[in-house]
Amino acid sequence: MRGFAMAASIVWMAATFYLSFLDVDPDQFGFRSDDVESQMKTCGGSFQQRYDCKEAIIISKGHDSFLLWAEKGCLILVPPVLLMALVNHGGRRHRRSSVRARLVRLPPSVAKRRVR
Repeated sequence: MRGFAMAASIVWMAATFYLSFLDVDPDQFGFRSDDVESQMKTCGGSFQQRYDCKEAIIISKGHDSFLLWAEKGCLILVPPVLLMALVNHGGRRHRRSSVRARLVRLPPSVAKRRVR
């Protein structure tokens, strides 16, 4: 089961990495995209007003790009991590013990600590 989950995770990461990072147009997410260029053309007024308008558009695009790339990174990493956590959690055999026994670990007995 663990091997199947590992193989599925590797295939998932490879496929989503290719689709998210390698198979994209870099100008689509940069400042030269048609959307950003059209927003910058609407800036008017004095030089300072145009500069401030374009700077606000660039900063907004930077924030949006960060969120987009963070989303792509999570899309690549989170499903395999969750799958491996489920496989590891499902493979464990839980002993039925009291809450106190799980919270408090007693030291080994003195007989086990032999000093020579």
